[in-house]
Amino acid sequence: MRVAMCLFLAASAARGADYAQVFNVKMFGAAGDKKTLDTLAIQKTIDACHKSGGGVVYFPTGDFLSGTLTLTSGVTLHLSPGATLWGSRNIGDYNPRHLLYARDAENIAIEGGGAINGQGEAFWDQDFKPLARPSPLIELWGCRDVRIQDVRILNAPAWTIHPKNCVRVKIRGISLVNNMKGLNTDGIDPDSSRDVIISDSYIEAGDDCIVLKTTSRGGPVLPCENVTVTNCVLVSSASALKLGTESHADFRHIVFSNCVIRNSRTGIALLNKDGATMEGIHFSNITMQTAPKVGKGVEWPIVIDLEKRAPESRLGRIRDVTLSDIRIYTKGRIMVTGMPESPFERITFRNVTMRVDGWEAVEKERKLRGGTVRKVPGVIDLGSVPAALILAHIRNLDLDGFHVDWDAPAPAPERHVLWGENLDSVRITGFDGRPSRPGGKLAAIQLKDARNVTLNGGSWPPARTRP
Repeated sequence: MRVAMCLFLAASAARGADYAQVFNVKMFGAAGDKKTLDTLAIQKTIDACHKSGGGVVYFPTGDFLSGTLTLTSGVTLHLSPGATLWGSRNIGDYNPRHLLYARDAENIAIEGGGAINGQGEAFWDQDFKPLARPSPLIELWGCRDVRIQDVRILNAPAWTIHPKNCVRVKIRGISLVNNMKGLNTDGIDPDSSRDVIISDSYIEAGDDCIVLKTTSRGGPVLPCENVTVTNCVLVSSASALKLGTESHADFRHIVFSNCVIRNSRTGIALLNKDGATMEGIHFSNITMQTAPKVGKGVEWPIVIDLEKRAPESRLGRIRDVTLSDIRIYTKGRIMVTGMPESPFERITFRNVTMRVDGWEAVEKERKLRGGTVRKVPGVIDLGSVPAALILAHIRNLDLDGFHVDWDAPAPAPERHVLWGENLDSVRITGFDGRPSRPGGKLAAIQLKDARNVTLNGGSWPPARTRP
């Protein structure tokens, strides 16, 4: 153990970190045998570290079983390689119902080559219906200068990492793997937080992988802003990259780039239901391959949708959204639909390619609603439109280099490439596509109530399907 500590301190010094004090959880009584509940010993270590001015709470090789641990300012949890923090399988050991919890703390971190295992399987029945469970696994409320780095996080019972009303959050180099059938097992949920960086991570989630929210659960409802997500590989039973559905405050200045999405029902989703303005949102250099959710239903590679959660909800806005250099492999369709009373403004697709490699039955499908089941009068559902790209209620739309390749076996059902309604100021440049069935009744582009439309440099060759 002494050798491991020396190596740890040497590595810290090599990184330029100024760790004045290291507190070993075993020195405070933690057994690390996965049988003994180590909650009190670990919390004692954290408290001692905080009271002495801050430092590192060090987990050597071992299996540390725990209920709720409260992080305090100036404390870094360091899980060494070979160390695992196991969440208790007894819901009574969680108060509040989180494994790691911090409130109004500053300069806190979770790091190291070890692992955190939430033992999610203990909190579902055999049909994956949730029991009483700790959620989120890691809850950070009103914190500043947060860092989560290099750890592995496994088997969360529900949401995994939830920074709520936080400032300056950095999550880098983590591996987060949850059960793909686990209900609500989101990966990372920045909520009403700002100055957030998520990078270089691998995430598998039974719900959304990375989802920005502005929830109304206690305390002030703040915007979610100044967020960048880059260099991630994502696998999701729901949406890999998402904003909403909880949207009680605004979203702005947000960039997603350089990500690979695979085996996900939805690659990109913006679902605005609670009156927010979503603006200044940019997606670039993303490759996605979609798949039905747990083998069922249809695929929605990109969905941008506005509606009211309830008749009394405020009506939101979506504007200044850019999707560039996106490559999609899918059986599904893209849907971008505002509302007549709140059309989207300035939506841009640039260099987007869809390879449609299968056929879905769409005649009875409904749009993706993100768990919202209450129908609101006046909401028009275009989920059954037979087109690769469905657009409605948009002002200032740019399609620059949009390509669709029907790469699916014959016989092909009839599909438009683009179907649009209530569009104003549309510029289509470098469009490359054709209807799915040769000699069929549907046009490549079908527009209804479209004004100020400009088409330049398009290509509409005869339709073909793969034999």
